[in-house]
Amino acid sequence: MGKHSRRKPSYLPKVAVGAAPLALLLAGPATAIATQTDPSIPLPLDHQREGSLDRGAGFTTEGDTSVFRGFLNNTERNVFGKDLGDAKAVADVRRSVSETVETRESVSARPDKVGALGAAKTTETLKQGQREAVKVDRYGSVVAGNETELERTGARLTEVALDPRTGVPTFASQDDRALRASEGTYHAVRPLPGVGVINETDQRAGGALDRAVRLDGGFSGDLGGVLEAGRSSGHAVDIGELAAVGTTSTQHGNGRFKGVLPLDVGSGTAFGQDHAFGGTVGPGTGLVTTGQTVDLAQHGGGLTGSGSHTISGDLGIGEVASVHGATTSSVRGVLPTTDPARVTQSGTLDLTLLGQPAHTGYTAGALPLEIKPS
Repeated sequence: MGKHSRRKPSYLPKVAVGAAPLALLLAGPATAIATQTDPSIPLPLDHQREGSLDRGAGFTTEGDTSVFRGFLNNTERNVFGKDLGDAKAVADVRRSVSETVETRESVSARPDKVGALGAAKTTETLKQGQREAVKVDRYGSVVAGNETELERTGARLTEVALDPRTGVPTFASQDDRALRASEGTYHAVRPLPGVGVINETDQRAGGALDRAVRLDGGFSGDLGGVLEAGRSSGHAVDIGELAAVGTTSTQHGNGRFKGVLPLDVGSGTAFGQDHAFGGTVGPGTGLVTTGQTVDLAQHGGGLTGSGSHTISGDLGIGEVASVHGATTSSVRGVLPTTDPARVTQSGTLDLTLLGQPAHTGYTAGALPLEIKPS
């Protein structure tokens, strides 16, 4: 773990990739916005409204290819505020819409190829959310927010060509589509400056579908797709300079398939999760993380699988000492088969005392058994 610096109590330990970034949300307001809503605060209200509209388009050439690029970005923000004696209530409502388009067209005439190509890529994104806060002078605040994001992407390519040397025509077509959505919430209660409870959640789902067809004297093609979903959450308790404790959790999974015409088909599924718990107490810091992954794939009559389980821990006392340890168990196999599954166990231990590091580690493989230092 190396040298330690004192961790600010108001920040959750950075753990679990994909977990809700609590520390980032503490640093500023949410970046995506919802439709205007009634903040339920007695009139009159202080109202500030701002927005922007950026758009552009242009043509360029790249060799024998004509390229068109265009974009559109539209943002809107409404901020409602109300002073209530020593308290102030604020509702921050935002929305943004963006779209990008790129098309390519070319005609080629070479000794080895005569043909035409057309391609296009598009991305459309919608973000919306809102954030409400009530702040009391000399005391703390209560903040609640949510945000939603929807993104759609697409790409296509069509090419028709002829080889003058052989007289063989070629036709190729490819199409890719994807849709993703996410929704998150954020809540923080701080009864006193530097003291509070923070909660954050995030859910996301998406899917993609792609196909390709090619004719060049024969026929080939493939079709593939994936559906995936995940969630993450974070919770933290901040007690100012005394201590801070936080926990994060993420889970994700997917199902997929892929077929190569005319007869080759495969599918699979995967799941993973990560959990972490850590905090600071005075000059001491600690963190424990766990993670598990499972992946199964089917191809023809065979089934392959792999999985792993990891545990790691960190403990430190300022610049005096730190300890880091980790262990991982993994397994991989093919069914049906006469060969046994391959099992691997590895571990490490790192100790730093007054700036002097020490390391030890091992890797053990089972079936056949093999142990070596790492």
